[in-house]
Amino acid sequence: MENPEIKHIREPDPRPRTQPQPRRRRVDRRALLCSRLSIICLAVLLLAFALTSALLLVLPRSTKSLIEKRDLATFPKFTLESYFSGDFTAGVATWYDDTVPNHDGLKNLGNSFKRLFGLPKSEDSVQFVGKIDKIQDRAPAEGPTPAPVNSGADNNSPGTAGAPLPAGAAGRNMTPDASNLPAPTADPFPNGAVEQRDIIENIMIIKQDGHWRGMEMFAGGGGDSYASALNDLRSKVDPSVNIWSMPAPLPCQFYTPKEYKEYVADQSQCFDNVHAKLGSGITPLNVCAALAAHAEEPIYCRTDHHWQPLGAYYAAEAFASAAGVPFADIGSYTSKKIENSMGTMYAWSKSADLLSDPEDFTYYLPGVPYSAVYYNQDFSFAWDDDDLFGAEIPEDPYVVYLGSDQYIVKVTTEVQNGRKLLIMKDSYGNATVPFYTSSFGEIYVADIRYMERNLVSMIRDLGITDVVFTVSAFSVVGENAGHIQTLIDQNAGETVTDPYPQPGPTTAPPAAE
Repeated sequence: MENPEIKHIREPDPRPRTQPQPRRRRVDRRALLCSRLSIICLAVLLLAFALTSALLLVLPRSTKSLIEKRDLATFPKFTLESYFSGDFTAGVATWYDDTVPNHDGLKNLGNSFKRLFGLPKSEDSVQFVGKIDKIQDRAPAEGPTPAPVNSGADNNSPGTAGAPLPAGAAGRNMTPDASNLPAPTADPFPNGAVEQRDIIENIMIIKQDGHWRGMEMFAGGGGDSYASALNDLRSKVDPSVNIWSMPAPLPCQFYTPKEYKEYVADQSQCFDNVHAKLGSGITPLNVCAALAAHAEEPIYCRTDHHWQPLGAYYAAEAFASAAGVPFADIGSYTSKKIENSMGTMYAWSKSADLLSDPEDFTYYLPGVPYSAVYYNQDFSFAWDDDDLFGAEIPEDPYVVYLGSDQYIVKVTTEVQNGRKLLIMKDSYGNATVPFYTSSFGEIYVADIRYMERNLVSMIRDLGITDVVFTVSAFSVVGENAGHIQTLIDQNAGETVTDPYPQPGPTTAPPAAE
């Protein structure tokens, strides 16, 4: 029997001993999946980048932006001086970025993304970009010295926001030229509900009645240059010639929300103050009241700085009544619509809200026969297509009128009342021209910024009986007014002869709907 106190001694194991194997680590499937997805995403991004780079090199580059109303950058000319100064390489970078293929489409796509994914705005949000003061806080300034009529300075020099301005802009460089800044009057805004508002580059973006609208803010001004030029013209033309002043108000006169009246001047009061400076023999016509009566109708563009042709119709109606000439009801015209148009308010503000809410631009073809001849700025013959309307461009609908601001246009109608009208205008006056085809036997149209003939000689030698100045409020108080005096002074004493006399109207207009 074994003694329990004797410890058992185990015999050694004759098998060779091996080192213990480490425990196999469990594979992290989530980390593996993330790693693989990262590699796939990186490959897709690299492929997209390579494809985009190839397309940018192969696809034709854009040369003009319709939504921005400008020509895009051109490839810089190489010189050793520009290369070593860095201007050449900087110019190449600017050209490459500005002329990207489908420039406008990409701009619109970017703004659409901003619209969809941007931060929500409060009902009372206001954004000021640049220095925009309340009217009572503005220090009066003297107007700048007017540039030569044909220099194009009013289109290319910086405006209030310091950005280049597109050709055809009506008086965009507005600097008050006198200390008499009128205060705003009672709220002319026809609909009280304003859902949202922003002010961008002197442009207010508001939403009313379910639609977005862009408007420039008007600062007011004395209009001394304008009144002085008209008084000088009055003294130099025959007393039998009727001279009319009919400024075109901007939409902020009628659609500025009540709580923001302090940022705009009352244009009606401004026009009255300017007209008070006119001498006898000049008939003032303030159309603000006539337009205010129709403010709930589409009389102004929402996405462009011009009035709609319907607004021009009501202004022309007021002038025809004051001038004592016949005037055709708008029902006798054939209406045409440019759908989904987008004008200068979007081009200047790049507002995604405006982009999401295009508008219809409706213009009217006269229901009576007429013929139209186009002349260059020096009154040399250009063409005679017998039409007051051009191509329809949704990105810039207002250019449907008169081919361009620069041309002098002559319209001959069947009216036999011995009245010859000369319309001195900026781009605002373009839309009024068709509405006078039932009122005057002959109509001449010239832009105060571009005409190269002497205004006094033109009135005398062409037998003009009526001269109406239809320019925007900006032109009345801003530098464009100085061009009128230049027209009076340039080529003084010259003889003006119509190089293309017409036998009579030849256009057969379409039947009214």
